[in-house]
Amino acid sequence: MYALSGRATRKTVLVGHAGMSEPIGMVLCVTTQEPNGQPHDALFRLVFADPDNASSELRSVLPPRLAARIDLDNLQPQPGTFVDPELRHRHVDLLFRTTAAGGRDGYLYLLVEHQRTSDPRMALRMMTYQTRIWDHHLRTDRTAAPSGPLPLIIPVVIYQGPRRWTAATDIAGLIDADDELKADAGELVPHVSYLVDDLTTLDDAALRARPLTPAARITFVVITKAPGDDDVTTWLGQWFDDFIRLTGLWDHERLLKGIFTYLLRTGTTPVDHLIRFGATLGPAAEEAAMTTAEQLRAKGFIEGRVEGRVEGRAEGHAEGLASLLTSMLTRKFGTLDKGAHDLVAGATEEQIIRWSSRLVEGAATLDDVFGR
Repeated sequence: MYALSGRATRKTVLVGHAGMSEPIGMVLCVTTQEPNGQPHDALFRLVFADPDNASSELRSVLPPRLAARIDLDNLQPQPGTFVDPELRHRHVDLLFRTTAAGGRDGYLYLLVEHQRTSDPRMALRMMTYQTRIWDHHLRTDRTAAPSGPLPLIIPVVIYQGPRRWTAATDIAGLIDADDELKADAGELVPHVSYLVDDLTTLDDAALRARPLTPAARITFVVITKAPGDDDVTTWLGQWFDDFIRLTGLWDHERLLKGIFTYLLRTGTTPVDHLIRFGATLGPAAEEAAMTTAEQLRAKGFIEGRVEGRVEGRAEGHAEGLASLLTSMLTRKFGTLDKGAHDLVAGATEEQIIRWSSRLVEGAATLDDVFGR
C-alpha cells in the first residue's frame, strides 16, 4: 500500500511474507503530510497507476527471492476502491491483479493515505484492507471456489516524513498483553505484518541505486524535497538524467505536467525558474511547464502572469543547460573561476549533457567533470 499526507511528506511501505503456493496480493501504502492531500493524490495516482512504475518500487523493496516468484511484468489494473467513504479525504487506493509461481492469481494494492503522524494502528488498518480484498476476490472471481484457498496479500507501505516510522508492523504488536501472556496464548495471538519502506532513511545515493523507473524515482525525490521549498530548481538538476529519460517516454507530457503541478502547488518556486528548467530538458518540457503554470494560474493556485517563454528555442535550450550546469557545479564545488564559467558558457549542448552526467554520477573534482 501507499499512504500520503501533508506538506512535510510521509510515506510508508508494507510487505507481508509470502508462501508462494497460494495466490498473491500486494499492498502498497504511502503517507505524506499535505493537509488536504490533493497534490500528493494526483501525482501518486498518475505515476503509480502505471504498472511499470509500481513494479519498479516492488522490485526495490521486496526480498529478491519473493520478487522472483511474482510476475511483476504483467500487473493488471483493477477498478474499484476499498476505502470507507468517510476516509476518502485521506485515502486514495489502486488495485492490480497479478500471478505468482505456479500461475496462481494475486493482487497488488496501493493505498495513498494522508496523515501527519505515524499511524499507531496501521497494522489493524492494513489487516482490514486485506480482508476487503479477499472479500472482493471471492465475490468477483468466478474461478474462486467457496472453500478454496485465499490469495496471498503482500502489504507494502511507503513512508516519508520528518521522523522515522515507529508504528507496530504486526497486528500482534497492538494486542494488549504482556510477553508472558502472549507466550501462553501461542498461536491464538494473530500475526499480520507489513514491510515499511521508510524513505526518510534513504539518501540520494541509495535512491539512485534502486531499480526504479525515472517517473517513480523523480516522484520520490519531489515528494521528499519539494514541499515548502522556495526554489526547487536549485536541486532538480541533480536528477537531470532521470528527467531526460522521462522525456523519452510516450506519455512524457502527461508525467511532466503532473510533476510540474506538484512542484508549483506544494512550494513557492518562481514560475519562470521552473519554465527555465523545463527548457533545459527540451521544447516539449518547456511547453509543459508553461501550460501547467497557465492552467494553475487560471484555477487560482498560483498568482501573477505566466511569463518567461524562452525566445529562440535552440539558443534558449543551450543557454538553459549551461545555466543549470553552472548552478549545479557551484552548489557542489563552490564559486567557479572565470575559466570554468567560460568553458561552460561556450560549450555545446552535447558537452553540457556529458558533463552533467559525470557530475550526477559522482565526479569528485571539476577536472573529473570536464574530463581533463
